[in-house]
Amino acid sequence: MMKTSSFAGLFLWVAFVVTKLLTTPIDTLQYVMMLLMFAYLVLVPLTLHLVQQKKNIFYRYAARLQPLAAISAGASFFLEQGTLAVILAVPWLVTTILIALYGVSLVLQTWKKIRTNSVLIQLGLMYISIGGFWLVLHRSGVQVLHFSDVIVLLTSIHFHYAAFVTPIMMAFLGKHLITYAPNIKPWFTIIAVLVLLGPPFIAVGITFSNTLPVLEFISVVEFVTPLIVFAVLCLVYLVPKLEFSVQMLLSISFMSLLFSMSSAMIYGFAHVNETVILGIPLMVFFHGFVNTFGFTLFGLLGVTVLQEADSLSTKRTSISI
Repeated sequence: MMKTSSFAGLFLWVAFVVTKLLTTPIDTLQYVMMLLMFAYLVLVPLTLHLVQQKKNIFYRYAARLQPLAAISAGASFFLEQGTLAVILAVPWLVTTILIALYGVSLVLQTWKKIRTNSVLIQLGLMYISIGGFWLVLHRSGVQVLHFSDVIVLLTSIHFHYAAFVTPIMMAFLGKHLITYAPNIKPWFTIIAVLVLLGPPFIAVGITFSNTLPVLEFISVVEFVTPLIVFAVLCLVYLVPKLEFSVQMLLSISFMSLLFSMSSAMIYGFAHVNETVILGIPLMVFFHGFVNTFGFTLFGLLGVTVLQEADSLSTKRTSISI
């Protein structure tokens, strides 16, 4: 169901982009909206497909609401900020809350047996609701601290990509990585903890970026470093062991990650030194687009193919037995 939704969402996203290009003067904010809509329509359903439990009531309602809520959120991006835009954005907030409640229900099911992979999935599911909340804040037009419109919407993106998709992808890839390299398990646990702490830490860093730019840089380093280490470990120990199609998908994903995260480090370092090497508009391209269509999309596709191959292998084994 969710995989079908993501395929349909791709065509809807293309329609959204074309309509934006034809009707709206394009600036950085519009590009951010395009990236956010790609998450709503394509990446979120792909990710939910990986963690599906169709019998779970929160998952079931989130899956049903997701397509309509995504379309409603897209419609709000064509309106001026205000009451009507908020009303159209609220269904997506409700969807993210349902996804978060699904994460909470998984915690209650497994709290006696804590596993790194499970925690990555559960917290990832919970984090996305923060992204839904920031979407509604943006559409309301309410001034939030010193944040510009672009920063408010980028915060919503942050909790959809870095906080939701990334840890869930890591959970599935980490399981296979440890299978091929068991000695890495303690390191994977440390990497997972740092990645899960990263999204709220970066949010704090951005909040105090005007007065303490070094805090923002430290938060970026804290999040980016374990991701880079994880990418290198996967490229060395995991990717060579996989089938060619999955090798290609994950190689593109991890190489894109190395590029996009390097640009994030450069941006943070420049901010500390009060210089502009990569401003927000360039960051949207160098970090945002590469992270979206390189790391996240190809990574999710690779994980999906890997999981389906595992499921098929399990079925064949059970039949032979």
